[in-house]
Order: sequence, then structure tokens, then C-alpha cells
Amino acid sequence: MKSCGVTFPTAAGAFGDAENKMAAEKASGDGVELTPSLTVKEKESLDGLDSRLFGFLSLREDGARTKMLLGKAVHCYESLIVKAEGKVESDFFCQLGHFNLLLEDYSKALSAYQRYYSLQSDYWKNAAFLYGLGLVYFYYNAFHWAIKAFQDVLYVDPSFCRAKEIHLRLGLMFKVNTDYESSLKHFRLALIDCNPCTLSSVEIQFHIAHLYETQKKYHSAKEAYEQLLQTENLPVQVKATVLQQLDVS
Repeated sequence: MKSCGVTFPTAAGAFGDAENKMAAEKASGDGVELTPSLTVKEKESLDGLDSRLFGFLSLREDGARTKMLLGKAVHCYESLIVKAEGKVESDFFCQLGHFNLLLEDYSKALSAYQRYYSLQSDYWKNAAFLYGLGLVYFYYNAFHWAIKAFQDVLYVDPSFCRAKEIHLRLGLMFKVNTDYESSLKHFRLALIDCNPCTLSSVEIQFHIAHLYETQKKYHSAKEAYEQLLQTENLPVQVKATVLQQLDVS
């Protein structure tokens, strides 16, 4: 995966440090029973699993094993936090937030991210955290906070590997907020970005056409829709939606 320009402890490192501390306490008689453990191989598999994979990590069929691993990791992390009475490194909560986000457990992701936010004074330097937080806010339609989080990501790391995804979501939110100029700007930035995205280029083009229509710029909208119809191998669903917007039977 392309680096996002921000480094922080890996999942294995965060969990391993806390686990070692608990083991030392138990050996000295100060601790309690050890939490469920992750194997070395499982810790290695968890490395690199963070918010940047949201929307790109399949948890069905072939990804079922990854989903099980994420679920186990969440259980292990939560158990360790309880046994440590919450006294773990801040990055521990950040990684827990990432895992819950990937599992689409948004309430738990938000809770973990908020704990990280309250404990880490320079949280704003962590682009992956800000991106994950923005995705959670986006899910809850808390657009004011989602916009701020996403804009902070681009400020901290202009070359962030999910910049295209951010521009897409900013375009959608500004459209809802009727800030059409900003919406168009971000849709266009998403369109010229060649990185992977959860929507295809033709789907983004459709959003631009619909934006024109929303603004009652019907001539521009009609031209954009008709241009889409000229696209080679246009997906059936997109074509049907475009024809519907043009009122063509």
C-alpha cells in the first residue's frame, strides 16, 4: 500500500507492548489472568489494516478469514483494555477504532477514536486516524465534522493515498449542503485522480451531471448525461439511471 506519509506504531507493536506489560505484571503477582492472545502470524496479518482499507477490503467469501481475524483482534484489544483498566497507549485505541471501522461497527469505532483523540495531543498529525474519524462522521451524516476531518487529512498529507475518496465524499456532502461550487470542485478533483475509488469514473461523472440538474442548469446537465451515454461499455445500471434522468424510455 502507498504510504500516507504518517507513521505510528503497528497493530502488532501496540498489542504486543500492552500484552508484554500484562505478562510482566502477572509474573510479579500484580496482574490478573492474561487476555486472549493473538499469534505472531495473526499480528503480522493485522499490520497495515487501518482506515485506508475501508471500502476496499472484502469481508465476504474469500475475506471471511480476515473478518474473523478482525473480530478476534477487537475481542483481544477490548479484553486487554478492561484488564489494564484503560491504562494503555493511545495508539491502542486508534488501532481498535480502525478494526471496528473495517468491521463497519461505527459506534465502537467512534468510541475508540474519541478515546485516542482525548489521549493523543498531536492526534492531528495522524492522517489515517483523521480519515477514519471522517468516515465515521460521514456514516452518521455529521457532515460538518466529516468535512473538517477530511480537510484536515488533506492539510496534513496532501498526497494521502485516499485523497480521491476524500474528494468524492466532500463533493457529496457539499452537494447536500447546497455549496455547489465546492461540490463541483471536489467531484472534478476526484475525477482526475487515477487512484482507486469506491465509485467508478462514470459514476462520478453522473454525480456531476446530477449536480448541474440540481442547480437547474438543465442544458449543462443534458450535455453531461448525453456524454455519459457515449461512454464505451457503460454499466447497465448507470445507463438506466442516465436514461431515467433524461426521461428517455
